Amino acid sequence: MLLTKFLELDQDVDADHDSMALRNHKSDNVSASPDSTPGIESHDVVDSKLGSQQKTPDERMALPDAVDSFDLMISEPESSSRDENVEIAANHSMAAAILNSNGIITEEDASADPMLAAALSSPLYQHANPLHAMFGGRKPGRPTMHRAPSILQKPHSIGNDWELYKRAGPPHPLSLDKLILEYHHHNCDSWQLAHDLGAGSGVYATHLAKHFYHIHISDPTSTGIASSRKTLSSWKAANPRIPGRFTFTQSKPEKASECVADYSVDLAVIMDGAHFTNAEETIRDVASSLVPKGTLAIVTHRPVSRVVGNQEVAAAVDRLFTAWGRRPWEVACGSDAKAQQQFSLGLDFIPLPPDLFVRDKTRRITINAHDAPREFFRVPGLDDGDDEHAQGTTGNSALNPDDMLNIACSRVDKKERRLAYGDEDEQARGWRFDVGWESFRTRIAMLDTPETVKKLEPYLTEIKDLVMRTSPNGVTVVIEWAVAVVLASKR
Repeated sequence: MLLTKFLELDQDVDADHDSMALRNHKSDNVSASPDSTPGIESHDVVDSKLGSQQKTPDERMALPDAVDSFDLMISEPESSSRDENVEIAANHSMAAAILNSNGIITEEDASADPMLAAALSSPLYQHANPLHAMFGGRKPGRPTMHRAPSILQKPHSIGNDWELYKRAGPPHPLSLDKLILEYHHHNCDSWQLAHDLGAGSGVYATHLAKHFYHIHISDPTSTGIASSRKTLSSWKAANPRIPGRFTFTQSKPEKASECVADYSVDLAVIMDGAHFTNAEETIRDVASSLVPKGTLAIVTHRPVSRVVGNQEVAAAVDRLFTAWGRRPWEVACGSDAKAQQQFSLGLDFIPLPPDLFVRDKTRRITINAHDAPREFFRVPGLDDGDDEHAQGTTGNSALNPDDMLNIACSRVDKKERRLAYGDEDEQARGWRFDVGWESFRTRIAMLDTPETVKKLEPYLTEIKDLVMRTSPNGVTVVIEWAVAVVLASKR
């Protein structure tokens, strides 16, 4: 499925309380469009303010008594529920919508949702789950693979490339939700307003909507806002019982305070795009919008995955990505040297000033980085001199004062707590997925040209043959993604 399924918070909350909480957030500067989906609101101006009033005890979402973790609140149900059936039906509708009456994927629909188009065009596609061929586990067997999936996509542009990158990346796992929400539960425990900055297609906002009454979406591009509005309108229509509502503003993360009222946001999240920002300005502006004890969560992932548990396939995939070159990194980081330097630091370039955040509650986390986060996140071809300065060492190259000011450097304080998850840790397992060999072709096709796919065909054929010969089921291998997370609690 496109969305990770987990249990809704207290489904029996009185409907009147939900309505009251939603109305309490309504800003005088925000109005719903006459033809908009219920629960979807929009900003026509950047400087509109959203208030986030505190709940009374009667209005707070009930939490299980004497529970110190979110295990009960976000664990997956043992059996299918009515809501899960609705989600499955929605996926069937998406599959039907993207295929025309002859079962052919049109160019227009493939451009609108290349991830789904690629999965549908796979010979392993099963109608029970449109994305099964991409991320789901498959039954043992050796299906005949006469062709590999391909997609039709719009001409490359900065906005379109970033949208494709977000779609082609790993789905946000349940373990990530648990990590963020459990931290928020212990340090803030207010569930009024969440702000998703640089939201892109708005996929993670659907996770937040299951826990927060109001989710504000901001993105610096009109393309991102249009995409997130489309995604969330469809999602809200398919999930009318979930109380979370959405509003939108086109705004940079450095201008977070122009989107919402000061001291109003309970949780602010930045997924994948923090390295594009002026980190100092962004963190201070976001902090001004957070309530006391409010949570800041920042997440990024490595743009290429790694095969685990099968050394032959892992070596073949490494050869494929080496031959592919810098393209996935260019989409992830852009061509700006500062963005590439910041990305190469994981999230160590993020400052967490002690006057804004509680130092001993800060968490700097790496997942599946195998004690070498700099190696895993380092952009290939990054100038060695720049990288040495970024790590606080002295290189051989001489830099003028202006260049020195623009170099990204680690902002980690020795008093901040570092955590590393790997091997069989819950967080490490959450970022591992069963995939077929065709998923590597699909990712390349989504981010690059048909000519590149054709050029890399020998590497893809090698991977296919190795998977069919060495995989226990002859179909899938396990990939894992390296991830960095920052969690901080405002003073």
